[in-house]
Order: sequence, then structure tokens, then C-alpha cells
Amino acid sequence: MLFHSFNKRFRAVAVCSLLSTGLVLLGVISPSVQARSKYDPDSPLTIDMQKQLTRAASYAKHGKGDRAAPIFESALAECTDLPKCLALASYTDGYGHPLLDVKRKAMEKAVELCRTNNDFIQVAIKARQYECYGVTRNAIQHLISSSNSKEQLVDLARKSQEVSMNDVAHLAMEKYYSTVKTVPEALEYARQVNLLGMDDLLRQVLKDLIDDENHPDRLVELLSSIEVFKVKDLNRYLLKKALDESKDVNTLYSIWKAARRHGYQDIMDVAAFRGKKKNLIKQIQVQREQSYEDKLEQYRNGQTGTEGIYQPGTQPIGGF
Repeated sequence: MLFHSFNKRFRAVAVCSLLSTGLVLLGVISPSVQARSKYDPDSPLTIDMQKQLTRAASYAKHGKGDRAAPIFESALAECTDLPKCLALASYTDGYGHPLLDVKRKAMEKAVELCRTNNDFIQVAIKARQYECYGVTRNAIQHLISSSNSKEQLVDLARKSQEVSMNDVAHLAMEKYYSTVKTVPEALEYARQVNLLGMDDLLRQVLKDLIDDENHPDRLVELLSSIEVFKVKDLNRYLLKKALDESKDVNTLYSIWKAARRHGYQDIMDVAAFRGKKKNLIKQIQVQREQSYEDKLEQYRNGQTGTEGIYQPGTQPIGGF
């Protein structure tokens, strides 16, 4: 009986001791845990700057933008690189008009600190997110103007697509097209925009290639280069143009074969009809020429047979 009573008392004392130790540990650990959760040690901003900006954001949250703005501007003056500017700008997000001017200044400084295309892309994304459209426009203009070679423009287009900035990618490829001068260059451009999924630019370059060529034989040759892009209506457009421009039976046969390959029965029928018509006209012309030659030969033979039959008189007629 005494043993059980002692055991209960011992367990009660042990539990109280553990609770006391836990409370002490919580009192020691909690501040550091809270500090770690409140301030980011991996941030490009110092802990002191994070404290200031957290305080400024609190002012803005309670409608005291006039007290928050000077703190932000003071911290912005200490931002000497792009990561710090973007980190500071993140503290202004979500507070609307009171910090709109601060946000704009932070993004303007950020674009000034950009050094590479990746920097400008990053700033353009953030500026668009923060509705700083003037900064977005400046960043995009720099991206396009600083990329001049075809390789640079394709690289910019790919990187822009990776971060869902499709408008920048489109502008880059439009600039690329302005440098295209020859058919091989145009076909390479078509390949690039096809890989990027820019169907409107692909259709534009293919139609321009077709419109710029008027010789039916070269149009048929062009078809073999562009049919890989599988733009069926433009393939048909090319064949109809070649059909309208064709004057030769062999060309019409080439068009007929290409139309059969693509399954355009109506173009096949027209090409076959025109080919047969031209062959018939050619046969008639040959027959006419042969008939004329035959008649001419007969006439010549007839003239030869009557030589010496008629001799003109030597006396003047009518006294002349």
C-alpha cells in the first residue's frame, strides 16, 4: 500500500518537472523560432532592413502611407543591386495606392540596375505584376533593341516563352523577320516560328513566299519545302496559283501529281483538263502545219510539171 502511494507521488512530481522544463524550453526557443519565421535569413536584405520594411508595411496596412513612404525611400537608397530592389518592392505589394509611388520608384531603380537579358525579363515580369506598365515597356524595349542577331532574337523568344511573356517572344520574332532577305532565310525563319508555336507568323511567312513567286515550276518546288509545316489551306492556295500561271503541259502534270499527293481532286481535274486541252490544240496545230506543208509541196510539184507550156509573146499587145 505504501509502495503504491509513493509511486503515485513520484509520477506526479516527474510530470510537474517535465512540464516546468517544457515551459522553460518554450520560453527560450519561441523567440528564435518567431524570429526565423518573421525574417528571412536568405533574403538579400539585411535583418535590420527587413525590420524597417515590416514596420513600414504595418503603417501602410493601417492607412498610414505618409509614415510608411519615408521608411521605404530610405531603404531604397541602400539598395545597390537588383535582388535588393525586387525584395523591397515585394513589401509594397498588396497595399494599393498609398505605396504606389514607392513601388514605381523601386521598379524604376530595378530596371536601371539590370545588366543581362535575364535581369530585364525578371524586372518586366515583376513590373507587370505590380502594374508598373511604364517600367514594363522600358524593360521590353531594351530587350528587343539589344538583341540584333537572329540567334539572339531566337534565344530571347525562347526565354520569354519560358516565363509566359509571349508578347515579348512575338516582338523578338517579328524583328527577326525584318532581317530575312532570301527564300532559304525565310524557310529557316518558318522553321523557328513553327518550333515556337507562333502560327500567325508561320502563316505570314508562308503566304509571303507564295505571293512573291509567280513561276509555276518554282511554285511546285516551293511546295515541297513548305508542306512539312502542314498548313493545308496555304498548300492549296499555292497549287491554285501555280495552276493559274501554268502554260506548259509538263508543269500541269507536275501540279496534277502534287494535287494527287495532297488529295485535291478538283485541282487534279482542272490540271488534267487543261493538259489534255493543250495537247489537243498542239495536235491540231501540228496537223494544220503538216497540211499546209503538204499543200505547198503539191503546189511546188504542180508548178514544176507545167514549166515550158506557156511562153509569153514577143509582140506588144495593143501597140504598147
